[in-house]
Amino acid sequence: MIAGKWYNSLRVQIVVLLSLALFPLGAIAINQTNQVEAEVERNNGLTLLALTKRAAMNEELIIERAIGAAHFFSVIAEEYIENPERCQRDLKAFLNENDAYSFIGILPPTGVVSCSSADEVYDLSDSPNIQQLLLEKQRKILVNKHAPLSGVSIFNVSEPFEIDGVFAGFVSVSIPHDVLPDTDDDLTSLGLLNLITINEDGDILTARGGLESAEDELPEGLTLQSLALIQRATFQSKNQNGFRRAYTFAPIVGSRVKVIGIWDVENRNGTSFRASIGPAVFPILMWMASMAVAILSVYMLVLRHLARMRRDMDNFAEHRIIAETTKTPIMPNELQALEDNFGQMTASILREEAEMEDILREKNVLIKEVHHRVKNNLQLISSIMNMKIRTAKHEETRSMLSRLQDRVLSLATIHRDLYQSKNGGLVNAGALLSEIVEKSAEVAAYSNDALDINADFDPVWLYPDQVVPLSLLVAEGMTNAMKYIGQTQEEGAWVKVSLKQEDTECVLTLANSIGDNADRESTGLGTQLINAFSIQLGGQIELKETAKSYALTLRFTIADFVPENRDF
Repeated sequence: MIAGKWYNSLRVQIVVLLSLALFPLGAIAINQTNQVEAEVERNNGLTLLALTKRAAMNEELIIERAIGAAHFFSVIAEEYIENPERCQRDLKAFLNENDAYSFIGILPPTGVVSCSSADEVYDLSDSPNIQQLLLEKQRKILVNKHAPLSGVSIFNVSEPFEIDGVFAGFVSVSIPHDVLPDTDDDLTSLGLLNLITINEDGDILTARGGLESAEDELPEGLTLQSLALIQRATFQSKNQNGFRRAYTFAPIVGSRVKVIGIWDVENRNGTSFRASIGPAVFPILMWMASMAVAILSVYMLVLRHLARMRRDMDNFAEHRIIAETTKTPIMPNELQALEDNFGQMTASILREEAEMEDILREKNVLIKEVHHRVKNNLQLISSIMNMKIRTAKHEETRSMLSRLQDRVLSLATIHRDLYQSKNGGLVNAGALLSEIVEKSAEVAAYSNDALDINADFDPVWLYPDQVVPLSLLVAEGMTNAMKYIGQTQEEGAWVKVSLKQEDTECVLTLANSIGDNADRESTGLGTQLINAFSIQLGGQIELKETAKSYALTLRFTIADFVPENRDF
């Protein structure tokens, strides 16, 4: 069994195709999820904003009342300036009735406060905050951790007033930080960590968690001045210590003060921006569920049946084992039909293989019988010729019969090698020619003991259509060589035979010494046979004769097997 690429697996292809099919639905689901998430974030933001406004209600009320009180006294500030005793009496009475304030007074442009809830006159002209306040001439809320008059941490509301249309000073109301309420437990349980108010300059006015640690909870990378520019907003960011926080910004109406609510989003118990994570996971869960159902369905309906059929096919291919056909109620009709067809095919293959084995056995028997008969006939012909040779009275008759007997023996040798060939019908021509030359040399040994035969054959594989005429040609050539061979003074009697292969071309060379036998009479039959065999080979013969040698060179091309045309 050949293992294919992993991406050609049916499971992988189904996952890919179903993913493509579910992509539009997934895109719609993601879009809807994003809309839901955006809506949830917006609702969560509005909720946190509303909770921030609720948590800052006390700060907002204190600042609004301080602004209202400063505005009220700014209306009658002219009368108080003309009557300092009345001013001091009324402001002190007001302060005694309102515990939320630590100081109230009128600050003239000179910076010397003589009309206040205190019994003393204060010169604040050297204070940088007072100088900046008198320079801007507009409502201002400032913070002072060490107030010079009360000595406590306060934030101050200053309301400007005019006399006859000319700036005449400020009415200042100081609010101590210790009067601010604590955060309700229900807001703490919802994740509120701190509540901070800042003015338009970015100064922190109040902080539920203390002014000292207030800046640590502010957003990372943003300055107080940039935070003062933010209007109503809600966003998430890390604080200065790297913890994730949700921030809400809400202005206090009637002032330039903003409230910043700081909420915990890492260890929360209630509302949070991350409440929308659940809907975002829905498309992924839908895809995973679809893939699981698809893969399970494919396995139950197709893959397990195909796996069993593959095992049956492997067993049949390797061991010729036919599995029993089992009909499963849940197997699809198409696969059931495929399994039935496979069962029929295996039975048909086994039946045809059995028939082919019978036919092959009968053919081998017939071939053996044919070869046996041919062998017997050749032996019979050789024996008859041998009997005729012994009874012949004339030398010429015996010579003629001997040559015919040599040709028959050559045919027998060729027939035996063809019969014993086990290489798809191909015969090693080199080995066959070597045997023919050896037998010819054995015959010649009786008449010439000094004969020198030099044979050199390449292992050339030929089909019978060429090896038969080639063998007969060599046998006839050796017969002629033995007939006309002669002694030379230098080398004696010799025969040289070679067969060389160069790519698809073969060269056969047969040469012999002639010596004193060059004038022996020839019937021409051998030459005619050699020419006929060379034509069958499709080759060309070159003859070269000298005073001492005779050489025959045959060149032919190795041919492919060509089946015979049938008569029907």
